Amino acid sequence: MKEDWAAVPYLLIVSIGFIVSIYDFWKIQNLRFQLNVPVIIGIILLITGGTLRMISRRALMKAGFGLVNSSRLKIVEDQRLVTSGVYNYIRHPLYLGEITRNLGFAILLSSLYGLVVMFLGNIFLLFRIEIEEKMLIDEFDEYEEYRKRTNKLFPYIY
Repeated sequence: MKEDWAAVPYLLIVSIGFIVSIYDFWKIQNLRFQLNVPVIIGIILLITGGTLRMISRRALMKAGFGLVNSSRLKIVEDQRLVTSGVYNYIRHPLYLGEITRNLGFAILLSSLYGLVVMFLGNIFLLFRIEIEEKMLIDEFDEYEEYRKRTNKLFPYIY
């Protein structure tokens, strides 16, 4: 899908964010690891994001999407709209898991540089959500009703 322009900058910038976080921790911080509140928050975000991604991918696979390849937006034959489980509360839990994991990684390594890069990369997921929602509206008649009763990323907030 040509309209899915946001995937490449997202993947590129977030990959740079991982590298920057590791480089910062390794070369600038000299591998000094201190267990403090931000690091604990980073661990929690990393685990929560990874778990949310796994749960979301499993739900999509059960819906007929097969092996989920998040680098390309597409509708596959016999795919159905997933509206149960975590999708009952938010429409894009996989993206929320990505965002949470990315930020958690930088926070875990106490990398402000990595956190800034991750934040910038994650902005592209917001553009991608808009692109994906247009695709889902076109494909699934029930998507508009689903949009009305759920939030994009954060239950009861946004």
